[in-house]
Amino acid sequence: MLIAPKRGEELRQDLQDFARDSYEQGRERLEPVIEQARQKVQPLVDQARDKIEPAINEARQRVEPVMADISQSVDRVMAQAADVRDRLEENVSDLAKRVGNGGLMSILNEWPHERLIEIDGIGPVLATKIIQHRPYESEEALINSKELPPSAIESLRKAA
Repeated sequence: MLIAPKRGEELRQDLQDFARDSYEQGRERLEPVIEQARQKVQPLVDQARDKIEPAINEARQRVEPVMADISQSVDRVMAQAADVRDRLEENVSDLAKRVGNGGLMSILNEWPHERLIEIDGIGPVLATKIIQHRPYESEEALINSKELPPSAIESLRKAA
């Protein structure tokens, strides 16, 4: 075929036909061999499946209760974590209310008279007034009460 001169188109067609025929012949020869192998292997696969399936089922039965316990434990831990988070948020919120802006609430609610009058702009009269109206809930409540002049509140902010 390769020795005899032919036109390129004829030669390509002959090569394609030869390849197709060779493929078909190989397939016809291999199909019975593949089928025989399949028939020999299938019982082995079935035997392996029969032996493995009970082990898989037993493992599944042992693992499922453990997984359920783990799931319940995780749920309990998550609930406890949520409780801790909520308590922390409450504590932080309470602390923020007490401390206020930079410790202003601490100054208003905790400092003694002598320390208050050390603040520039707070004299003995304002210090007494601050102590008499304790406790202060927030800076906003202090401003709205109009118990102290704005200049005194600004002096307290600077001290904080």
